[in-house]
Amino acid sequence: MGQQNIANGGVQVVPQIAVQYIYLDFSGELTSYNGEILTIDHVEVKDSSLTEERIDEIVVELNARYAAYNVIFVTEKPETAEYSTIYIGKTEAFFPYGNFAGLAESIDEGNQNKTDKAFVMLDSTASNEEIIFTISHETDHLLGTLNHGGDGLDAYAANIIINAGTTSTGILISSGNMYISNGGVANSTTMSGGYMLIYNGGSEVHKS
Repeated sequence: MGQQNIANGGVQVVPQIAVQYIYLDFSGELTSYNGEILTIDHVEVKDSSLTEERIDEIVVELNARYAAYNVIFVTEKPETAEYSTIYIGKTEAFFPYGNFAGLAESIDEGNQNKTDKAFVMLDSTASNEEIIFTISHETDHLLGTLNHGGDGLDAYAANIIINAGTTSTGILISSGNMYISNGGVANSTTMSGGYMLIYNGGSEVHKS
């Protein structure tokens, strides 16, 4: 079993686990969120509007990343095996609780529950890299291999994305993570936990 430290707090454990199928739903669905600290009976996820080509690219990349850990991503529901589900698409169901790019139902240590769910609140306006990174983040929560800490739902979430043409100032991150990409700018960020990913020309100034 491996262990990786996460910048600014948190630990990611990388075990060899039994085969876990993860069904990726890109087409929208009415479902529920049955989390460890919150239950929402009706979660309406909109169609992601991603093209088949982009979906194929995302699935291929995810399967390559997780091949060593016996995790298989599919876009059709397995008929003969248990599977977890990650819904990709916008939803307003979590607006009262925070600004999340992704949210898992659990941090399932030991991957005891092979049918749990997560949500990635991104669509075709996001880059493949953002979608892949957020799916990976929530997958690691479902597998129980990522616990970055945080209060309430932040412990299960990917929190903030700053994308092209956007400047955000005075952000406080106590858990979760921040993505800065495609020319986005974060100014005067304070981090006491979680971690920050900067790529594709994003920038950050005056971090404390």
